[in-house]
Amino acid sequence: MMKRQITRAGLILLLGSGLAGCSAHPGAGDWAAVDAGQTPFSKVLVHFEGRAELFDSKSGAESHHCFWGGKSATEIQLDCTTPQDTETRIHFSLNVDKEGSAKLIKDGAVIGLYKRMP
Repeated sequence: MMKRQITRAGLILLLGSGLAGCSAHPGAGDWAAVDAGQTPFSKVLVHFEGRAELFDSKSGAESHHCFWGGKSATEIQLDCTTPQDTETRIHFSLNVDKEGSAKLIKDGAVIGLYKRMP
């Protein structure tokens, strides 16, 4: 009887932790530049399934295709390529806060400030 209770407790713990692992990262979502004239990208679209796109501020066109992964509870790493060069990886970080703001960072420098789009 004791073994069965331990097994049930283990199963509940395992299922609970598995479900928690499937929750969305705070960086997932659609982000718009606070001032598109001050950043190279007007939008950052971060999809739940690990893809993302960056949109050029001047043309409004999609300029970078990315894959992303969580680095911490508030930061994601974006590994991107451009349609012109699909071999060279360009790395960005997106740091988010609880107020719905984010900073896009490249080579340690903030290159854009963003707000979550509704």
